[in-house]
Amino acid sequence: MTDPPDTNTRHSFIALLAIVFALVFSGFGFVQAQLVNGEFCYALDDSFIMMAISKNLALHHVWGLTAYEFSSTASSPLFTILLAGIIFLIGDHIWIPLVVNIFALSGLFFWLAAQAKNWKLNSWQTWFLLMGTFYFMPVPVLLFGSMEHILHTWIAIYCLQQIIEKEDSISLTKLLILGVCLAGIRYEGLFEGTILILWLWKNKQIMKGIALGVGMLIPVCWLGFYSLSQGWFFLPNSLVLKGYGMNIQETKNVFGFLVSWISKATSNTHAIVAMVVLYFCYTWKGSEKHKNRLWLGLALGCCILHFIFARYNHVYRYEAYLMAISWIVFWKTVTQSQLIRNYTDLKKQLFESPTQAILYLALAASPLFRSIDSYSVGSRAMVNIFEQQVQSAQFVKRYYDKAVVGAIDVGAIAYYSNCRLLDLWGLGDLDIARLKLNNTYNPIAINAVCQNKKMEIAIAYGNNLDHPDWNIVESWIIYNNAVCSQDTIVFYAVSPTALPKLKSNLNQFHLLLPKTVKVVPFSRSENAETL
Repeated sequence: MTDPPDTNTRHSFIALLAIVFALVFSGFGFVQAQLVNGEFCYALDDSFIMMAISKNLALHHVWGLTAYEFSSTASSPLFTILLAGIIFLIGDHIWIPLVVNIFALSGLFFWLAAQAKNWKLNSWQTWFLLMGTFYFMPVPVLLFGSMEHILHTWIAIYCLQQIIEKEDSISLTKLLILGVCLAGIRYEGLFEGTILILWLWKNKQIMKGIALGVGMLIPVCWLGFYSLSQGWFFLPNSLVLKGYGMNIQETKNVFGFLVSWISKATSNTHAIVAMVVLYFCYTWKGSEKHKNRLWLGLALGCCILHFIFARYNHVYRYEAYLMAISWIVFWKTVTQSQLIRNYTDLKKQLFESPTQAILYLALAASPLFRSIDSYSVGSRAMVNIFEQQVQSAQFVKRYYDKAVVGAIDVGAIAYYSNCRLLDLWGLGDLDIARLKLNNTYNPIAINAVCQNKKMEIAIAYGNNLDHPDWNIVESWIIYNNAVCSQDTIVFYAVSPTALPKLKSNLNQFHLLLPKTVKVVPFSRSENAETL
């Protein structure tokens, strides 16, 4: 297949077609959730955390979950500031993160199409490039959550392309800006940045490596030193607590690290497959052309560092940038090898022998469950978050909008209400976070913090909150749970004086709850064993 003379127009049209396909395909999930919920909702409570911080920064000039005080919770300074700037200009609207992600996806696809033209990919190869990116990320679930991951993917692949293809001509200023964007969009960008710095230094580009490194340090140190000045940790609580729990509490020693890596590998076979494919492509003689071996090596290095030090996620968002990069680098190598010049060559390579066909199909199908599951999980998650987190937030806004309220899933409550929110998991509260780090996260210690902050009620779950002075009033249960930590949340009156009011408020709110939420009044004799 050959392209017409106007290849710019053809590649742009392919990108537009891919964007429309991605939005229509993803749109079915939004419609499905909208029909159940009756209103728009995101698939992650973390989405509301980001929105709450951005709203407070834009409207109250406070970097925090609430407008009352600073909290170091978000690990994407750049995306937070971007949302805050939009809110400052046009006001707060729940659909802002979704629109930003649609623009980010459009930018990514148009940019990839332009690169496909530079890489001499023809029309069908460009279409496969974009559809593979859509499939392997996967795009729908990232739109359902509408956090920073699509923008992160674009920045990550752009940084690779700029440094690999323009290493000699790229300026120090541009490298500085790239470093700011790479680390500022997500702290996982530090992994890729480290690989790129080592590559630049290997090629005697010392100042360029330093410029990229300084750029990466700017957002990390800016937020880090500001957090320290407010009495918080240098890194956001989300990284401190998750990193401590994953890399210290759960591992304890070198043997524990090995066990955790084996567990991670067995639970995330798509990540292992991506690294294996990149490695075999790297060792293949045909990868020497067009700097493809360099592309493969740097991409593999990023995958390895992320696997060792970072997390994967059940809605497949943390590793989305790695899956996209792995596919793009793989497809670029294959199409530029001259073994596959057209669709007929592709079929020939795939089915040259039964063994080879099975191998190729197995590699292509390995992320199949991940991609399909992400769509079903994502569409269901929008319903789950609406039934549990958003309903809790609406309850707090109606009856406790100025009170001190404790919660474990704090995003929707922080975004929709104006309460003085106490994060009982520790993301948005320093005292609770210290209890976890000191291994004193227990009912007695938690209650002491809550009493000191005059907390009235709590909406949470878990045995760590089973303090004898906390009066359980009722539970809400959701069904077909795909994303919430637990399908049951419990309402506590922290003091005897708060008990009658909480009972009355819950009874009134029952009329407003979706029919799909089951209310279970507390009976100590029946629930003592389960709670």
